[in-house]
Amino acid sequence: MAFSPKPAGSARINVSSSSQSVQVANRDRRIVRVHNDGTATVWLAFGNSAVTAAVATGLPVGPGVSILLDVGSGDGTALYMAAIAAASTGYVYATPGAE
Repeated sequence: MAFSPKPAGSARINVSSSSQSVQVANRDRRIVRVHNDGTATVWLAFGNSAVTAAVATGLPVGPGVSILLDVGSGDGTALYMAAIAAASTGYVYATPGAE
């Protein structure tokens, strides 16, 4: 199936050595396309507004890589993504949508 992005729905994180987070989906969209536009691997975590990412436990995404993730069913709450890297590397973009 093809990915159908939510219009004007992309969010981005300026990745650094401290965990940053951003809301990436509303209550009903749980498919997210993530693109690491930075120069190093980043580690991601998904959850509520308090989510933080950690190098030891996050989902690694290499530089220049785009992935499509099903991050769970809509449970009536907004979805946030957190990202972290060893140093400042650039941006990670997240676009919610549907398959």
